[in-house]
Amino acid sequence: MTAINISDLLYVTALSGGVTLLSTSLRGVSSVSDVFRHIKNQIVPLKGLITLRIRNSTQGWAQQHTLVLKEAKQPVVSRVTSALRRAPYPSLFPDSLIYD
Repeated sequence: MTAINISDLLYVTALSGGVTLLSTSLRGVSSVSDVFRHIKNQIVPLKGLITLRIRNSTQGWAQQHTLVLKEAKQPVVSRVTSALRRAPYPSLFPDSLIYD
C-alpha cells in the first residue's frame, strides 16, 4: 500500500451497487485504516459490499478497496439505556435523555 501523510488531501468515494453513497475530501488522516473508520462512521446504518475509491491528490495516486460492512448487533445507546432501565434505583436523568 501507498503511504498517507497527515497533510495529504484525499478524495474518497464510497459506492454500493454502482450508487454513490458518499463522496468527500479528507485531510488529517495518516493511514488507510483511518479512512475506513471515517467512512464507516459516515455510512453506519448500511451493511453489505462497499467499494471505496481513495485518491491522494497530494502524492498523485489512487486505490480501490472492497469492504464488507456488517450490521451492528445492537446499538451502543440501546445497550446503555437497557441497562439504565433495569436499575433498581430511580434515575437521575429525565426520560427525554434516554434514547431507544
